[in-house]
Amino acid sequence: MARVCNIVLVCEGWRDSAFARGFLRNVFHLRVHEKRNPRGSGHDWVKIQFVEEVDGLTRFAEGRGVLGLLDEDGKGASTREREMEESLRARKLDSLSARDGRCLLLPTRNLETWLCWLKSQQNGTTVPIDETTDYKRQPPTGLARIEDRDCRLAGEYLYTLDHTSLPGGCPPMLSKGLAQLRDFINAVRR
Repeated sequence: MARVCNIVLVCEGWRDSAFARGFLRNVFHLRVHEKRNPRGSGHDWVKIQFVEEVDGLTRFAEGRGVLGLLDEDGKGASTREREMEESLRARKLDSLSARDGRCLLLPTRNLETWLCWLKSQQNGTTVPIDETTDYKRQPPTGLARIEDRDCRLAGEYLYTLDHTSLPGGCPPMLSKGLAQLRDFINAVRR
């Protein structure tokens, strides 16, 4: 019998959690422990909690991992990664590495960018999506507003995609995120 792997999911809110759980629910022998900001958003809360969980991971690494979701919010993915790296380094912890069970996904501009693209793919429509528009406020033309129920379904659909040959128009950070998720899953299943 395969051993059960444990993942701590650190995210800003319910939508992020539903999206990640939708993806992870297809992975067998995986237990997800959710850490969600009780106020529904918060860059600082996610950053602090992620570092705390990585610190705990160093004591019990085998079969465990920490997965964080943090909206880029127009600050730049490299800025968000650098902020997290600095926080990890300040605690003398290893840097981000999906292949070592420390994965941070950065939806650019926010999770709704990814949700809109995935929803349009599921519907069989081609809706141009960019990573600078805030789709939380206004969905792209031709696509209905993202509903809470769409989040889990988008995560499940993402799981079915091949990260080595994604459909055209895939947002670059989503493509990178899917590759990171595959590396992360392989790492915690070792």
